[in-house]
Amino acid sequence: MTPKLNWRRIGGVNIFELEGVFSEPSIKRGEQEMSAVLNRCPSTGVLFNLRSLERVDHRGAEWILDTTRKATKGGILGQNPASFFVAEYMRPSEPLPIFNSEREAIEYFGKEFAQNGEGTSSGPEKRMFPRIRTALPVELSCKEAGSAFRFEAAVLNLSEGGFYGRFLDTKTEGLAAQALDPFDLKMLSIRLSLPGPRGIKMDGKVLRTRRERSGDGALAVGFYNLGSTDRQKIQSFLEKAAVK
Repeated sequence: MTPKLNWRRIGGVNIFELEGVFSEPSIKRGEQEMSAVLNRCPSTGVLFNLRSLERVDHRGAEWILDTTRKATKGGILGQNPASFFVAEYMRPSEPLPIFNSEREAIEYFGKEFAQNGEGTSSGPEKRMFPRIRTALPVELSCKEAGSAFRFEAAVLNLSEGGFYGRFLDTKTEGLAAQALDPFDLKMLSIRLSLPGPRGIKMDGKVLRTRRERSGDGALAVGFYNLGSTDRQKIQSFLEKAAVK
């Protein structure tokens, strides 16, 4: 069985999502596809999403680890048998983090995800709220009865009025695409994680969604009913981030 490869790039991180079986004799094609991406789009970080990987052999495990070693920072998303098998081939002196959630991966790759200024415009634009490039975990859920869903994303661009985000996982993206139609005007419950004990919760609505060049989705969300205390927390974070 030939492994299925999904690829996306967020900031300075290449994310490879493997599905099926990554082992002999069909492993060569997957290796070639990933090598082509790395040669075409070099990055400072590499994240392997192994949540949907059913099986991997020793050669596949070694290739995954060798690829992450060539990057400044590497990691694995998904705590499952395939991930734990790869972990058996890690060098004791080079432990590789294995993340259980998008939140953990976003916090680890924060600076790398924030590279390249995604969601910003190089041309002149007038905005009510200035935007700051960042990389923060956000959790969204629907507040309406009969529309239960919850998913995570990375906030790459933040302002007092809302944020621009990207997805790390194809299945999460697919569920969000089905549930979040800007024309439905569904009210969302948003839990935004700021550095330190500054997590805040507010309401919001999807303003737009779109497909990125690398094939993965993005969304823009506007805040609603943002309280004065939470607004001050965001303002404080934006002011500190702007100084760096």
